[in-house]
Formats: sequence, C-alpha cells, structure tokens
Amino acid sequence: MKPDFCKSLVWRETSEGGQLVTPFRFDDGDNVVVFAHRLSQGWRLDDNGEALFRLATSGVDPESERVQARIADLQSLLGVQCDEDGETLYSLADNASVAERAFAVAEAATQLIALSCLRQQTRQPSGFREHVMDIVEQVAKSANITMRRDVPADESQSILVDAYLVAPRPIMIIAATTPLRLMEAEMVFLDCARRKEPAYVLAFVEDARAIGFKQYTRANYYTDKTVEFASDKAIADLIGSQISSTAH
Repeated sequence: MKPDFCKSLVWRETSEGGQLVTPFRFDDGDNVVVFAHRLSQGWRLDDNGEALFRLATSGVDPESERVQARIADLQSLLGVQCDEDGETLYSLADNASVAERAFAVAEAATQLIALSCLRQQTRQPSGFREHVMDIVEQVAKSANITMRRDVPADESQSILVDAYLVAPRPIMIIAATTPLRLMEAEMVFLDCARRKEPAYVLAFVEDARAIGFKQYTRANYYTDKTVEFASDKAIADLIGSQISSTAH
C-alpha cells in the first residue's frame, strides 16, 4: 500500500495567489488555512490572523507573557514571525521554498491555538488533577526522589507539566481533563523530542469518552504513554515501574 498523503491537502487558486487548506484543525473543527500572496519577488504566506484572533476569543490574552514567548520562539524554530500589528503569522518564500514555508505557517498557527488551554488557569482546580498529584507525591516519597509541581517543560517556558519527577530519565506528568490539556501533553512530548531531551512524558486522562476516543488514541503516538484512570493502585504502579526502569 502506498498512502496518498496529498489527498489531505487542498490548493485553491485566488487572484492574489492561492489558499492551502491543511488537515490541521482549530478547536471548532475548522481547517487551518494558509494564504499565499504573490509579491514582486517571491511569496508571503500567512494565516490571515486566524490563530491569534481565535486565541483571543477563547479567553487567552495574545499579549500575555507566555503567548508572546511562544511567538518569539516561532521565528527561530520555524522561521515564522508576527506582523507589525501583532495580528498575523507570516513567512516569506521564494518559488523553491513556498511549500515548506506554507507548512511552517500552518504548524505555527496550530501551536498557538493549542495555547488556548491556558484559559483553564482562571477556572477552579480540577479535583482529578489534585487526586493524581497526591498519588504521584506518595510514589515519589516512597522512591526517595524529588517531585516538583507546575514546571515549565518546553523551550519557551510557556507550557507547564503538573508534576516533574527528578529521575535519571526525568518523568513529566500531565493530568488531562480536557482535549486541550491532552494536546498540551503532546506538544511537550514533541518539543522534548525535537530538542533530544531524554524525558518521559506521561499523561493521565480522567475519562477517555470526555476527551474523545480519537484524540485519546492519537495521544499514545505523541506522548510516551497516555492512560485512562482505572484506580489509585494502577497509577501508582505505573509511575513506580517507570521510576524503576529509569534507574537501570
């Protein structure tokens, strides 16, 4: 079998250049679209301001320190920057690099909208999160290792993991009660992989049905392990076994 990955992409010609409809999606299910504008020399690829606009409407301030830190990193990581008005993500390209730059803009838009999970900070703390943290703390004490809470885990220091266990191979734990929080765990995993940081990213889900089985299944490809809560003992045993495996 030879998969045709291009079927998931749609190119539409426009008077200004074109639009690339990608398979990536915003929270409401709309596809991430990259707009291509012809210049006198080369192309400008942008997201038409969608990512930051949607971030703002989700309740996250685009001017906040964490969002601005991620935007600043996009230029060095992906070659994508924000325009002078602070509204639109864009990248410039010549004819040879237009496809590569279009995908970079799409990835940047997807990364930014994932930060909508930061709006959860204004809500009441999750009882599930605190319950999981109590179990993690007990396991850490039994294993005589240090547990740190709410630790920035990505290069831009904009994403926090709920628990960080200081083991030979550090263990990052996220208690995910929403799809956005689980997506954040995936971002941490991908960021660690890109930087070749030997961390183990473990996500606990309160209810796979509430998260969505498709995203729950996908998360096991983009974290080291994602599991649904079964019992206190199951969580404790899983964390304990991972601590033991990193010690050898």
